[in-house]
Amino acid sequence: MSAEHTEHHGLHPTPTQVYSMSKLGMWIFLATEILLFAGLFTTYAVYRYRYAEMFHEAHHFLSVPFGTANTILLLTSSFTVAWAVDAIKRNQRQLTNWLLVITLALGAGFMVNKGMEYIHKTHPVAMKKSTIAPEYAKALEDAGKCNEEECHAIPFQPWNIGKVDPKNPVFANVFFSQYFIMTGIHGLHVLIGMGVFIWVLMLGLKDKLSPDWMTPVEVSGLYWHLVDIIWIYLFPMLYLVS
Repeated sequence: MSAEHTEHHGLHPTPTQVYSMSKLGMWIFLATEILLFAGLFTTYAVYRYRYAEMFHEAHHFLSVPFGTANTILLLTSSFTVAWAVDAIKRNQRQLTNWLLVITLALGAGFMVNKGMEYIHKTHPVAMKKSTIAPEYAKALEDAGKCNEEECHAIPFQPWNIGKVDPKNPVFANVFFSQYFIMTGIHGLHVLIGMGVFIWVLMLGLKDKLSPDWMTPVEVSGLYWHLVDIIWIYLFPMLYLVS
């Protein structure tokens, strides 16, 4: 058996074979990611149905402008990634590197915005100065947990939501539990994607990317598109629908 024959039959895969295997592996990985978030979305839907009033009240603490800005950042980053894939196919290596840098900047902007949102959700001074809904205050009064004046003066803050449902105190903070779990896991995926893009960018700066070897750009782009799609579901579900 000749060396050339051996090389093309498994010991040393060709770039085309590596490209095909890498894409297949990424699609399988993305399928597991979809299953993960499908479980989270289902859990959210169940609790949203069970505690509809609480979810409606709690979602007012989420900033729609912040959520909209993050959506624009991620959608733009998906465009730059798709452009980078096209650029490397055309052997526009410098343009590919710049597009990867822009994608990283957009991802960093998303994380900065999300960090500011988290601070806003957990810092007492930053919270909206409002009180719980009258029907919840009445429920607390009827349950003997406070008098009329005290009940109606309770601040409506995430850590006080547990006080507005006397029958289900354990689950009363479930909205923000779901919010932090889902957005936290999504944010972790964004950070992982940024780390992958840094690696791809390093390959580009070393001039190792070309039309004959564009697998890292395209495969990492597939992952990033999934991260963006998940946010497209999270944004209306958390910020708008509730």
